[in-house]
Amino acid sequence: MDKEQLAVRRLDQSDFIQRYVEEHQEALRELRIRATALGFEGKWWIIGDDEYPQKRLQYATTSFAEEEVSPRIILYPSGSKDIQKALGLTRELGMAIAVRTGGHQYCGYSSTLPVNMQLDLSETFPEYQYDAANNVLRCGVSHALADWAKLNAENGIYLPMGVCGHVHLGGHVHTGGWGMVARSHGLLADHVLAFEIILADGSQERIAKPQNGQTSSHNDDVYYAVLGGGKGGDFGIVTHWEFSPLCDKNYPNSACYALTWLWSKEKMEGAVQRMEQLTQLCAQGSIPSDYEFMLTITGTGIMDLFSDPASVELKELGFEGIELPVPAMIQMWMCFTNKGGAAEPFDDQWFESFTQEDVCGEPLFGHRLGNYPVSEGLAQHFIIQQDREMEYPFVKRFRVTMDVPKKFPETFTDRMDEIMGVLGTRDHQHLVSQMQVYKGGAVEENGKTGITSYSWREQALAMSHDSFYSLGWFHGSYREQAEQWQSENDAVFIGQEKFSGRDMRMFAYTFGNRVLEDVWQCFYDSAEKYERLRRIKGSVDPDGLFSADEFSLKPLFGEHLVSER
Repeated sequence: MDKEQLAVRRLDQSDFIQRYVEEHQEALRELRIRATALGFEGKWWIIGDDEYPQKRLQYATTSFAEEEVSPRIILYPSGSKDIQKALGLTRELGMAIAVRTGGHQYCGYSSTLPVNMQLDLSETFPEYQYDAANNVLRCGVSHALADWAKLNAENGIYLPMGVCGHVHLGGHVHTGGWGMVARSHGLLADHVLAFEIILADGSQERIAKPQNGQTSSHNDDVYYAVLGGGKGGDFGIVTHWEFSPLCDKNYPNSACYALTWLWSKEKMEGAVQRMEQLTQLCAQGSIPSDYEFMLTITGTGIMDLFSDPASVELKELGFEGIELPVPAMIQMWMCFTNKGGAAEPFDDQWFESFTQEDVCGEPLFGHRLGNYPVSEGLAQHFIIQQDREMEYPFVKRFRVTMDVPKKFPETFTDRMDEIMGVLGTRDHQHLVSQMQVYKGGAVEENGKTGITSYSWREQALAMSHDSFYSLGWFHGSYREQAEQWQSENDAVFIGQEKFSGRDMRMFAYTFGNRVLEDVWQCFYDSAEKYERLRRIKGSVDPDGLFSADEFSLKPLFGEHLVSER
């Protein structure tokens, strides 16, 4: 059963949309008249239309209440003029706008409530132009990462990026573009030369990377706010990005490793212990910044959480992806980016350390690719081609730490064992956990420029641990079990400081409290940053047009917040 089937099944079991349409017939009739009069060149659907249930689907629709992810109208603009028309309609009707490119926002914030509008840009801006002479890549926001990585590889270039193939460039760059090769080259957003944006008043601007004496304070504020200030689409609608990519030819000794083991509790603890040791070595400068480490642990469940080469090998072993439950697994994705060029050799000791008997031993299968272009690694080996990790609803957690506490591997193993059990799943809970080392590299160094607003740049280790819970007759109780497990994790990892002494979260992986004013300290690393961003919001979006939920910055004018919508 795929994501759409799951979401439709949930939709069929609810009468929310039917009740809403019956209660708001006159308002919806008026909306249809006004939308028709727009002269909109793209397509649109209003809540209650036959195709609406499919159009509203995105990652979070399996896991959140329908009224939180059911816009009143969903518009698919054909270009910038359509977006400007939609902005006009929004103002006329007193609505707010949520922007969706890939729809992978974990709390559904790229959707909105049925009093608001959603703009879907998933196919609106497909441009891809690479100027090799000047090494400038111009892309529309509509590219899915898997397809984008392949286009980059064809041109012999690459950029830092995440591993989820169906995430799109729009939201991904807004929230940083965390992922593989970040320790080497920083965030994807660190390579943004400029972007084109439509502001709340309908004006179109090209915002360039700030340069002293050459760019205006308005330009620099918008650049700062868009790149790191929120979950995406909070300050305007970005249509195109311009990047300065990295060229494979400059890194001839690069290497890509992908190793996979069948899970066991002992191997899980060994792998996490090794990640802790590597983090400390990276922080000390003992491991150069062009060595990357990403650990993924998955419980038994219906999934296809593997790169294409790994999926082929699994099928040869008799596992057919989502058609059969896949056993619990441990995966290590590692990359040497060879920042020193031809004169810098590859030292495999850090990667091979995971194959030691007291860590994980020899892998079930592995790909050890030396003298291998990073662009090919990102396109073929470090990408998940599926739409989501597991085909179940989920309860998410993602946090970072500045220093890995002592005995963290033991604590982590004890907590994950609560739902892993002996066979990799217990009480209908299916674990997906990832860790990545960031310390001692470009993420922190690039942040020193101060031109973007991403927080927690100094982080040592990032960790997620998500429970995907089964559907069934006792769906509600399974959700309660997942929530209880995560609540206990919060108490241990943060309350008892077993992972971090501060609750530090990132906009790319939101969870929990949906009122930003209540939890802003989790997402912004200073009150000064938070206030500056609210002032920029007040300047470019004074009416809160792009605040379609409570998890949005409130505009600040002088010393006072704008009144509630």
